[in-house]
Amino acid sequence: MNLTIERSTLIAYSGLVKHIVKRGTSKIAVEVEPDILNKLENEQLKPRKHPGVIKLSRIELPINIAKALQKAVGDYPVKALLEDAKKLNRFLSKRHPPPEPDEINTKMSRIIEDINAVMPIEKTSQLNEVEKRKWQQRRDNLVRKRFSERIYAWKPIVYGPYEAIVYALGRGAKEFAALKRILQEIVNRDPDFKPNSYLDFGSGVGTGMWAVSTLWENTIYEYFNVDSSREMNDLSELILRNGNENHEIPLRNVFYRQFLPALETKYDLVVCSYSLFELPSTKHRQDVLLNLWAKCDGYLIVVEEGTRRGSQLVNAARDLILSLDNPKAAGHVFAPCPHDKICPRFSNLNDRTPCNFETLYEEPQHCKISQAYGVACYSYIILKKGLPQEANSWPRIVRPTLVRSRHAICRMCTSEGKLQEVIFTKSKHGRFAYRCAKASRWGDRLPIIIGEPFCTKEISPYSTESKENTLSNSLDNRSTSI
Repeated sequence: MNLTIERSTLIAYSGLVKHIVKRGTSKIAVEVEPDILNKLENEQLKPRKHPGVIKLSRIELPINIAKALQKAVGDYPVKALLEDAKKLNRFLSKRHPPPEPDEINTKMSRIIEDINAVMPIEKTSQLNEVEKRKWQQRRDNLVRKRFSERIYAWKPIVYGPYEAIVYALGRGAKEFAALKRILQEIVNRDPDFKPNSYLDFGSGVGTGMWAVSTLWENTIYEYFNVDSSREMNDLSELILRNGNENHEIPLRNVFYRQFLPALETKYDLVVCSYSLFELPSTKHRQDVLLNLWAKCDGYLIVVEEGTRRGSQLVNAARDLILSLDNPKAAGHVFAPCPHDKICPRFSNLNDRTPCNFETLYEEPQHCKISQAYGVACYSYIILKKGLPQEANSWPRIVRPTLVRSRHAICRMCTSEGKLQEVIFTKSKHGRFAYRCAKASRWGDRLPIIIGEPFCTKEISPYSTESKENTLSNSLDNRSTSI
C-alpha cells in the first residue's frame, strides 16, 4: 500500500476538519449594577470613572516632608545611605515571622531522624574514646548546620539614629504610597467618615501620620504614635518640624510612646503597618491585635509586605478579628475582600500566591538613583467596627487586567469567597460592562453582579472567539495564578 499523501489531499482534509470539529464555549453572565448602569446610559458617569476605580497615579511625598527628609540627613553621606536602604529593603522583603516552639521542636526531631540515618549511634560501640569524641563533634556540627538551614533565624531589628535615617530614605515614600492608596478607598466609599483621633502602632518615622494628615488634617485633633525605637520617634518628630528642632509642629496634639497605653481610650482610626514581623511570637501578635481592636472605634488597618509571609500575617489578623464571638467586638471586612468568608488564597494549600496589590510612587529627588518610578507591593486588610450596613458585593480585581483586542480579562475575588476569571467582550456582556472592565486596574472593584456560566453557540476551534480563549489560556500559563 502506498502511504504517501499528497499535499492537496492534506489541505482538503484540514478544511473538512474545520467544518466538522466544533465545540461549545462557556461564558460567565455579568450585569452592571443597576444604579451604575442607569448613570452610564444617561451619560452621567463615564466608564473609566466608575465608583470602583481609585485613580492615583504615581504617589509623591508632600513637599514639606520631602524637604524635611533632606534636612534630616544632615552630614550623613547620601550614597552610603541609599546603598544601605537598598539592603534594608531586600532584607525586609525576605523576612519571616519568628518560628514557634512547636515548629522548632518538630523540625529538630526530623533533623535528628535524618542524621541518625546517616550517622547511626550504634557505630559508637566500635570506637575508642578519642574516636567517639571526634564522631560526636562531627554529629553536633551537622545538627547545627541543618538547623541553621531549615529554621529561620529571626531576631528583632534595632534602629539607632543612623538606621532610622536609612529607614526614612529607603521606606518613607514607599510606605506613604501604600497607606495613601489604602486610605483613599475609605475616603471614596465612606465620605461621611471624619476621624477625630488616630492611633498608629509601629509608627516608625511617621509615614502613616503623613498619609492620614493629607486627607483628614482638619478633623483629627489627636495623633498617637507608638514605636519601641526612641530614635524612630525622635526622627518622626524632627520631620514634622520640617527638619528644624525649633519649628512648631503643624499638626494638633501629636504624642509619642514606646508602648501601647493601658487606658481604654477609643480611636476612630487605628493603623498597624509593617510591624507584625517585629513581634516575637503568634501570642504577642494576637495580644497586640486584640488590644488595637479594643481601642478601635471605627476602622482598623493592617498592612504588611506583599510577600507570601506578609500576606499570611495579614490573613491571620483578619481571621482573628472575624472569629470574635463578643457582640461588642463585632466587625467586618471593609476592603479588599468583598466577603467575610475564608480567603480563597489560603483555602487551597497548594496555592502559594499571596493576596497582594501594587501602587506606583515617586522617590524624593535627593533619594533617586535613576529616573524610574518605584512599585510598592503590599498586603492589607481594612476592618470596620460593627455589622455591615450594606452588602459589599462588588468583586475585587486581584491581578493585572489583561486588555487585548476586543476583550479584557479580569481575575477577581467575588462575594462568594471564590476566585473568578471573566473574559469581557462587548458582544457577550454589553458595552458598559466591557468598558468598565477595560478601565479597571489591579486593586479596583468592578460594579457588576456575576451570574452563572452560560453556553454560547457552537464555534469552530479556528474562529476568532476560540483564538481569544486560546490566548487567555496561554496567558494564564505564563502569568501568576489567580
